Amino acid sequence: PEMTVASGLFVGAAMAAFVAPFMVQLAPSAFVLTPRMPMDKLSVQVPVTGSMGQTPSLRATKGSGKGESFSWSSSAPACSVLLAAFAGAALAVSDRRRRFSRDGGGVARRGKIATSPHEAIPWWQRMLNVKTETGVGIWAEKLNTTQIFESTDAAGPGKVTKCTILVVKRGGNIVTNKKWPERHGYYAVEVSYDRYIPEDWERETGGRRTRLKHLENLDLPYLKKAKEFRVRPQDFEKWEIGQKVVVSEQFKEGDKVQILGRSQSKGFQGPCKLWNHVRGPMTHGSKHHKRYGSLGSSADQGRVLPGKKLGGWQGDKTVVDKGRKIMKIIDNIDEDNMPETIIVVKGSVTGYSARKDQGGSYVRMHHVNNRDDGRFKR
Repeated sequence: PEMTVASGLFVGAAMAAFVAPFMVQLAPSAFVLTPRMPMDKLSVQVPVTGSMGQTPSLRATKGSGKGESFSWSSSAPACSVLLAAFAGAALAVSDRRRRFSRDGGGVARRGKIATSPHEAIPWWQRMLNVKTETGVGIWAEKLNTTQIFESTDAAGPGKVTKCTILVVKRGGNIVTNKKWPERHGYYAVEVSYDRYIPEDWERETGGRRTRLKHLENLDLPYLKKAKEFRVRPQDFEKWEIGQKVVVSEQFKEGDKVQILGRSQSKGFQGPCKLWNHVRGPMTHGSKHHKRYGSLGSSADQGRVLPGKKLGGWQGDKTVVDKGRKIMKIIDNIDEDNMPETIIVVKGSVTGYSARKDQGGSYVRMHHVNNRDDGRFKR
């Protein structure tokens, strides 16, 4: 728990008052305590074989060499209470300085309401870690790629543009959770997608079981994918749990969107394919056709430094496709063997295309981060 100076004094005094009646004898020792106070040394002088009736003295010296000193005398319980109070205050001051250092302290904890200014996020962390809310997005699946003719001012069919087809299956995207600063530290709306029937092992494991219980308590269908989207306070009240996200209302043709997906896995590859390295000459007796060459220093380091471009796994990473333009949206399709929504975006999108027996890769889409919408104006 967080401790202030006042609470440290109170806790130290209470502990000392509880322990003082049990102090019968004090061993021959001298205690030195240096809290954050304008004194150079704070010491306690105790008799060699003291008892409850004897009077130890508390002596504080300020300014070595000047002879300025102050002393007090009290009974053992009072002295112990004073010492414990000073110890609690010093502990509180050190804890406060540690928590509010610029290196990482002072962040509001999740699940805790900030009731005082020192529990809020410091200004330097707010400026360094600026969060631009993306707004509510959607889940979709990559179907395939195609070509369309983009109209131009000149006569003719137009310019051929490569596009990617994304689809949203029936059931669509549903809001399954909301988060707010007083409890979670930020505004967010969770959107889930793709109804399915969970298997038995999913009901037994921790994370999946918690997720399924959450949907059961909300009387919502089981959904496979879930993602939080940061929203601004004025947009937080527009969404309710169980509400369906309509694609044609959230996105319009011509909007610039950001698409996140998982790249295709290529397996373990060599450096020539992974990092575009080239081999040595194959003629004139080079004898360095596919030898790798130098890997680092010999004597000083004696090891291969981290980050050296060697062979490794290619693909299967999160890729962000920024600035994709929406060319066409066909929403609310009510036909058999057809998805609910079709979205055509300009350019390529990472992931696998749909197969005969399974769908394509899952992708999530939201508006591009626009920091010029006036939120930083004063």
